[in-house]
Amino acid sequence: MPQLSRVSIFGIRLATCVLVVYWIALFTGTHMPHPPSPAAVGIKASDKVQHFTAFFGLATLLYWVVPGRRGPLRKVLVVLAIAVPYAAFDEWSQGFVSTRTVDFRDFIANCLGILAATLLYLVLRPIVHRWRSRSDFD
Repeated sequence: MPQLSRVSIFGIRLATCVLVVYWIALFTGTHMPHPPSPAAVGIKASDKVQHFTAFFGLATLLYWVVPGRRGPLRKVLVVLAIAVPYAAFDEWSQGFVSTRTVDFRDFIANCLGILAATLLYLVLRPIVHRWRSRSDFD
């Protein structure tokens, strides 16, 4: 097993901190009685686009944090096993906020964001590995 450098350890810690802060902000934002609208800053975006983007970000950060030593399929399964149930929980728990409603279409938008991040990971992974292996010999 290769030794981790100080830079790698810093990257792991940074990724974990970013994920924790993002996840807290995501939970807080999705459970606010009156969440801020992107239209307030001049951005016209559907509620579904917000859900897609939020869970795309969550899944992307999970791919950054979850170790991939046992291969990409296991990493994908771990991320999906964390993100999809959380998307369902997040949507379900909004029903306990008086001004929020549970919407199955929001859950679908969440899952599509997770799926998009998964596809991006699967496409970029071999490219990054090829690039890293070439830079090792230069």
